[in-house]
Amino acid sequence: MQLTFLTDSALAIKKERGVMDLTKRFEEATSCASVTIGSLEINKLYPIVGVKRIATKYEPRILLSIRESEAKVVKIFLPRRYCAVISDDDMEKINSKAVSLKLEYRGIYETSNSYLLAIES
Repeated sequence: MQLTFLTDSALAIKKERGVMDLTKRFEEATSCASVTIGSLEINKLYPIVGVKRIATKYEPRILLSIRESEAKVVKIFLPRRYCAVISDDDMEKINSKAVSLKLEYRGIYETSNSYLLAIES
């Protein structure tokens, strides 16, 4: 067994990096707004930067993080019907950047008032 000892300065640097990482993550979480699908621009491709399955009070939902602009990432909840479509394997591939996908909002289907969405590579 090998023991590693950190000097006071190395320990201070390690703590500082941890605080900086936490500060950056906290800032990203605060600056990432949630928006509705209907507020997205029609026919614009939004790069998907992350995906999560969220347990809500009533049922699981899919939460997408998309890049709205170069400097802004927003989160949207997909309609319930997409929860069964996106598998855990799909989420892992998206989150690990193994695939690069874009979300396209195509408007509202007139007869059912449902959102028309597409995912493209």
